[in-house]
Amino acid sequence: ADRRRRRIPDVTTMRLMTGKRAGTLLELMYPIEYFTLARAWQDLTDDEFFWEPFTTTWSIRRQDQCSTPNPFGAGEWVADFEIPEPAPVPMTTIAWLYWHIGSMPGRLCGIDFLGGTRTMASGWTSPYLTHHPIFTSAAEAVTALRDGWQRLREAIERADDDQLEVTTAGYTYAAESPRGGVCVAGPPGPAHPATHFIAGTLTEIGHHGTQIGALRDLYAWRQIDRR
Repeated sequence: ADRRRRRIPDVTTMRLMTGKRAGTLLELMYPIEYFTLARAWQDLTDDEFFWEPFTTTWSIRRQDQCSTPNPFGAGEWVADFEIPEPAPVPMTTIAWLYWHIGSMPGRLCGIDFLGGTRTMASGWTSPYLTHHPIFTSAAEAVTALRDGWQRLREAIERADDDQLEVTTAGYTYAAESPRGGVCVAGPPGPAHPATHFIAGTLTEIGHHGTQIGALRDLYAWRQIDRR
């Protein structure tokens, strides 16, 4: 990749302006944004957003059009899902992936170790434990992810080492059937430093952002092959 074209900020300088923990997290954020998320959100169209690459593909759908037994969501639109997951797990649309990660960075800002009022154990950042917005257009989804990513970067820049070394419990899933379009939260999970949960969220966003980029490539080549 061409670093000059991407214009990556000088993260060494940024580390000098922040605490050690924040600087490390910011160094992780920059390549995810410039090499992965840029591909996931640049000029994304609604046609790409809803494109289903296979006949069996999980997506977001209106309630009356959904055929999976355990969809997430309680409104007009839901996200396909099945518990237990089939093997192999179906491919997902870009729309499904944006439901999965689009709200994560913004919601992470609401956790107490970044100045919010929620706990990790509450499952606030998990789309399986709390109702995350289901985006019905590419523009809406991209705006949510970009804005949340920016807020998360700013929250990390403000955080000092003591704040990011706070140990807190994570969430778990109860061994119960979903209720009201979400899973049931279990007891608090193992405790880890705040950096563990932030890095985990960044990895999750980067992982699924890469899937979005791959789906966009498949969509583009599908269009070329039709010519």
